[in-house]
Amino acid sequence: MAFFSSQVTQLKPFKIRQRQQIIAIALSMLTPMQKINLRIIKLVLLIPVFLSLAYVEGWLLLPVLLVAGLSYPLLTTPVEIQFSKRYLSDAIKQFEQGE
Repeated sequence: MAFFSSQVTQLKPFKIRQRQQIIAIALSMLTPMQKINLRIIKLVLLIPVFLSLAYVEGWLLLPVLLVAGLSYPLLTTPVEIQFSKRYLSDAIKQFEQGE
């Protein structure tokens, strides 16, 4: 399982912005059922983080919100990469045609 797009061998020759675009193209190729499953998994990962915010009060909420905001991509990116792997070769071809 890849935690960062730089760990995916097919995406290594590309710069970070290009990798993000390719992953976005691959995610757009998901079937509706796969998109639903992706969103459900992301919700399951994020619900505990945001439920824990309900117990923080006052000014302590600010740093906790900052940590929650920064942890969002750390939690969701590996799942998105895993779902997009099936369509990466097609997405790379489509990306290269668009350039």
